[in-house]
Amino acid sequence: MTAPTPILTTAPNFRDAGGHATADGRKVRTGVVYRSDGLAALDGPDTETFVRLGIGLVCDLRSDQERDNEPDRLPAGVDLLIADVMGQGNNELFGDVFADPQRAGETLGGQAGIDLMSEVYRRFVTTGLAREAYRKVFTRMAEAERASVFHCSQGKDRTGWTSAVLLTLLGVPRETILEDYLASAAHLTEKNSRILSVIAERGFDPEHLRPMFSVREEYLNTAFGEVETHYGTVEDYVRDGMGVPQASIDALRARLLEG
Repeated sequence: MTAPTPILTTAPNFRDAGGHATADGRKVRTGVVYRSDGLAALDGPDTETFVRLGIGLVCDLRSDQERDNEPDRLPAGVDLLIADVMGQGNNELFGDVFADPQRAGETLGGQAGIDLMSEVYRRFVTTGLAREAYRKVFTRMAEAERASVFHCSQGKDRTGWTSAVLLTLLGVPRETILEDYLASAAHLTEKNSRILSVIAERGFDPEHLRPMFSVREEYLNTAFGEVETHYGTVEDYVRDGMGVPQASIDALRARLLEG
């Protein structure tokens, strides 16, 4: 799988959330909302690109520990919104699996790893912490006067769900949303290869970790299934589950839809 040419070399999964056609023949505007992996390594050229794109709001979906380990490097004048989706949830689910290769294989390998990642996506919908974090993101993006970007560490799970919800609100067909979600695999090919190589040097089998580093249709479908079970529709989930005002939903559509 060939990695696409990145917009930011230091954040290979940084991309425009727009450009998609909606079911009613309109189009999601580009240059308004972006999605990304971590922004801790922005260098001079990437910082210049970031500024040129007019981004004024960064929504960081990561945990306290992730932010402490790799804080965002942002240009001056950019607002940072902390919206921790998982909190200690990842620690509860994964524990200290990287302390022992055998434990990592048992926890993350094969179907066990797929089931564990599916539970992560389930929690995006079911936990109050996640719903509150997403409420902040959607409300602030609706109010933003400049372009926004939302991101986590890899830009595929917490970020992937954010994008899927946003595009659903805008009327983008599910098959297009799935394609956009799965595109993270190509964007992260080289980055994941480097990470897995380092892990392998520590005695871990990279194959055991594939479910954790992958994007899979069943992951996304798990989250959509939870929405349908608990709320019926994505709009009801955003409005009633997250507590995003209808006025903010309407404002997002006004900002992001053309045609």
